[in-house]
Amino acid sequence: MASGGDNPDQPRQPRNMQGLLKFAMEATAAEDAPAAGQLPQMDEDRRRFLEEALKTLTVDVVQEIEKAMKTLMDPATEEDDKAEAIDVIIDYVEDIDAANDFFKVGGFVIIKPGLNSENVDVRTGTLRLVGELAQNNPTCQQHLLEADVLPRLVELLSDEAPVASQAMHAISCMVRQFEPCLAAFIDMGGLECILGCIQTDNEKLRIKSSFLMSALCTEFAAVRDEFIKLNAVERVVASIRPSKEFDPKLETALSTLTVLTESQEAIRRCQAAGLSLRSKLESILKLNDGKEECLEQIEYANTLLKRCFTDNNGGTDR
Repeated sequence: MASGGDNPDQPRQPRNMQGLLKFAMEATAAEDAPAAGQLPQMDEDRRRFLEEALKTLTVDVVQEIEKAMKTLMDPATEEDDKAEAIDVIIDYVEDIDAANDFFKVGGFVIIKPGLNSENVDVRTGTLRLVGELAQNNPTCQQHLLEADVLPRLVELLSDEAPVASQAMHAISCMVRQFEPCLAAFIDMGGLECILGCIQTDNEKLRIKSSFLMSALCTEFAAVRDEFIKLNAVERVVASIRPSKEFDPKLETALSTLTVLTESQEAIRRCQAAGLSLRSKLESILKLNDGKEECLEQIEYANTLLKRCFTDNNGGTDR
């Protein structure tokens, strides 16, 4: 969910037509100003026109959400119309207050049927909705946990590509910065699920899984140590394939390994001769030398070489 930015002087970005019109008025006034602090007087007819336009654009968010819910709950509704109704709801619940209102009007009743739909677009849309509701919103994270949504999200990691990657995104939004959801996810074997997903052929799923692993390892040292016990180092290193061009999968793997090697045990595992990590890192540096688009890959590779294979640590894979 967008936070509106950290700079209090930065105008909040518009989320609907009414907001867009207000934003345009403010921007126009700023552009027309002859000097700082001197705003020109708006013509009275123009002001009246804009005020009337704003009134006609005012939307009852709860009413619009309830209308979309009726569409979703009607057995006669076509699947394409259901997917469109979910998109309408997502547009509103990007706002945290609207997301909480969505729960209050009974909106969560549509989530499980959507996740179980035979239609790919409806399943994917519902997963996007779960992600929007949960992101940076502890209230909705708690309600989704109580609605027992997590087990179905885990099942959908085995679904076809677009569904699986959205399922991982929804899981990420539910468990990050909310320990009750994270604990429930771990109890159902969630860390093992993440490790399985980083070895899949689904590129988006691999990247989202690695991102979640890195985030959890950074936030919780205990989770990082548990990943290491589950052979995360070996699995991540196995996925590293030197490339002579920018490769998002490679960059993500190197980033994840950099987080894991904050632990001495991970460093020790990286030095295992059978992994050939040192030679992989040296190949990455050689293949990408001087390529601006590969700077982060180069930085991660250099960090890992120094961290795992300096004289102090005694690399052993040569």
